Amino acid sequence: MDSNSGIFLLQSGHSEMDLFPVSLPTPFWSSHIPSEKLGWLQVVRTLRRLRKNPPSLAVVKYREDALFRTGTGWVGGLVSAVRAAFFRPSRLAELLFFSSLTRHNIPIALINRSDVGEIPAGSDWYYRRCHACFVRELSPQPESTLKSLFTISGGNSEVNRRSRKFLSFFDPRCPIGRNIDKLRPLSLGLPDESIHDIQFGMEKKWDVFFAGDQHEKHLRSRLVQEIRDWAARTGRKVLLREPLPRGEYLRCLDESRLALSPPGIGWDCWRHYEAMLAGSVPIMTYPTTLQYRPAIDAEHCFYFAPEHGGLTKCLEKALAVPERLPKMAAAGRPLVLEHHLFSKLRDYVVRETLATFSRSK
Repeated sequence: MDSNSGIFLLQSGHSEMDLFPVSLPTPFWSSHIPSEKLGWLQVVRTLRRLRKNPPSLAVVKYREDALFRTGTGWVGGLVSAVRAAFFRPSRLAELLFFSSLTRHNIPIALINRSDVGEIPAGSDWYYRRCHACFVRELSPQPESTLKSLFTISGGNSEVNRRSRKFLSFFDPRCPIGRNIDKLRPLSLGLPDESIHDIQFGMEKKWDVFFAGDQHEKHLRSRLVQEIRDWAARTGRKVLLREPLPRGEYLRCLDESRLALSPPGIGWDCWRHYEAMLAGSVPIMTYPTTLQYRPAIDAEHCFYFAPEHGGLTKCLEKALAVPERLPKMAAAGRPLVLEHHLFSKLRDYVVRETLATFSRSK
């Protein structure tokens, strides 16, 4: 890839992509900072730069804010566009920037790192034009990921039809059909700075550790109680807490043989990777998503059934042969370092998108 032309980051809405923040050094560059107001002068300058020096690749965050929503007719959608032109230029600027990318046939990666692994209807055009779409919490049945775009059960077909007609003015050659082969899994991962924050190699004090929010999280609270009951019967040393200061939390991870890592809103969790990086073996419910470079059961981690008693059986199995736990902990750390740091995930997105783009020529 020609680093002179760079990698263009197209942000959407008011949130930045933590995997591709606007603060990344060359060859990455962004049109704007989502939290700041974007004016038409900056839009024109960005369009000029895209025209004079097209990027080698574009990374696009999924778009939540569609002009045509459920219950919105042609008039409502056009009024929404006019309002955006005067008061929120970024809503239209994103479409103009994306139109420039498609005209120059730039390889495009679409990213969704939210807890909900679906592509919002506002990203219909983005998905049909991207070359690879990377989704955290990607369903094992990929059709579920696209239901809000392409099926009556998940989206409004009339709204989608209006939206496509409106966007055809920007991109008349855009494919009409869906291509489910674009979907790729993407892990949550960890920032590279975690290498320096997380300790490794301390003496083990606890058999099982968990610290985290349990408020209105029934599964977590039930699993914590199951560990308490199990520890009372077996005399095992467990440390179960509400959220701890980060430094103390990371130290406790390093001091524990096993770390309970239950799901939150989505299955993927920072704790999965923090535990492996800290030399603790994570115990997790069976995955509900397609994973990128997954941890392997009994090699890097332990998986258990979420039903009552499933965690107890997993703990008994894990501690039945205690001498294998240090080997598993030693195997988990390089898995994170080689595949699940942000820099490694960015390399994966760039590499996979360029490879897909080359095959499509």
